[in-house]
Amino acid sequence: MLFITRFYGAEQWGLYSLGFTVLSIAVVVPVFGFDNALIRLIADLNQKSNKTNVVGVLLKASLVTVILSLVVILSIDYFSEFITNSILRQKGFEPFLLLVRIAVLPMALLILMSVVFQSYKRIIQFMLFKSVLLSCLFFVLLCVFYFFEINVKIFEIYIYAIIGSFSIALIALVFFVRSKHMTINTIDKTFSFKEIIYLSFPMMLSSSFALLMGWTDILMLSYFKAPKDIGIYSSALKLASITLIVLASVNSISSPKFAEFFSKKDFIGLKDVVQKSTKIMFITSAPILLVFMIFPKTILGIFGSEFVSGYIVLILLCIARFVNSISGSVGHLMQMTNNQNTYQFVIIIAFIINLILNILLIPTYGINGAALSSAIAMIFWNVTLVIIIKQKLGFWTCYIPFLVK
Repeated sequence: MLFITRFYGAEQWGLYSLGFTVLSIAVVVPVFGFDNALIRLIADLNQKSNKTNVVGVLLKASLVTVILSLVVILSIDYFSEFITNSILRQKGFEPFLLLVRIAVLPMALLILMSVVFQSYKRIIQFMLFKSVLLSCLFFVLLCVFYFFEINVKIFEIYIYAIIGSFSIALIALVFFVRSKHMTINTIDKTFSFKEIIYLSFPMMLSSSFALLMGWTDILMLSYFKAPKDIGIYSSALKLASITLIVLASVNSISSPKFAEFFSKKDFIGLKDVVQKSTKIMFITSAPILLVFMIFPKTILGIFGSEFVSGYIVLILLCIARFVNSISGSVGHLMQMTNNQNTYQFVIIIAFIINLILNILLIPTYGINGAALSSAIAMIFWNVTLVIIIKQKLGFWTCYIPFLVK
C-alpha cells in the first residue's frame, strides 16, 4: 500500500481499491462458503480417520467452484456496462471488469487450496497461500513494472500475482496430498454434493453479507464520490485492518480446534480455546490500535499529505476494530458449532444497518460518514454475537482486562 500511495497517489490507489473490492465480491459466490465448510468437513473426516474421502470432498467443492466461477464470469460480462455506469458510476472501468473476470476462478481456487492446509493445522502454508505469497509477488511485480517504466494498470499487476500464486499453491497441494497418501477410492461414501452444499450455502450467505458490510463503504463512495476519496478512505481502512493479520493468524489456528472440540462435544475444551484466543487477540492488537488512535495524522502522513484528511476515518475504524478484538472469534465460532444460520441472520441485519447509514451519511459527511456507518454496524455485529454465544454455548467469548478473565 505504501509503495502505491507514495508513487502513484490517492486516485490510482482508489481505482485499485475499487477493482480489488469488485473482485472480492465476485469471488464470494464461487467460494460458496467452502473456506469455512471444508474446515468442519475435514475435521469430521479426520476424526473418523477417513483420509480417502477428504480428496472426494475437495474434488466436489472444486467442481462447484469452477461451475459457479463460470456463471459469475458470464454475468459480469453481460452486465459490465450496467455495473460500470449505474452501480459504480466510474467511467472507463470496463477494463478493470475484464481483469476481474480473468481472476475469479484462480482466486477462488487459491482460497480453497489454502483452507486445506488450515484444516490440517499447517499454519505456515495456510498463511503463505492465503495472503503472504500473493502480497510478496504483487510487491515484486510492482517494483519491476515501475522501475522498468512499463505502463500497466496497478490492478492488472495484481491479477498477474494471483495467477502466479495459484500456480505455486496448486503444485504445493499436489505434493501435500501425495505426502498424506490420500486417494479417491471411496469418493462417494461420506458426503454427497447435497450435504456439502447444504452445509456451505448458509456460510456462503454469511460470508457474502460480511464481505459486503466491509466493502459497502467503498462501493457507496464510488457512487457518490471521486476515486481520490476512495483512495483516502481505503488507506485508513487498510491501516485499521492491520490487526486483522493477527486475528487471521489466531483464527487459522483456533478454527480447526473449534470444529474439533465441537465434534467431540468437549465444551469445556472449547471454552478454554475460545477465551485464550480472545485474550491473545486483545493483547496483540490493542497496542497497535491505540497508537493509531492517538497519532492518526502522523500515521496517515506517511502515505502522503493528501491522506491526512482521513484521520477521523482512521479513529472511527480503530474503535470498531478494538471492539472486534475484545469480542473474539465470534463469527468463526458460530460457524464451527453448527450455528451458521444464526450467524447469517445477524450479519444480514448488520449489513442492512451499514447500508442504510451509508445512504444517509455519505452524501453529507463523505468518508467520515462511511466510517461511522461501518463502525456502528461492526460493533452491533460483535456485541450481538457475544450475547448469542453466551446464550447458546454458556460462556463469554470477550476479554476485558481487569473485568473478564
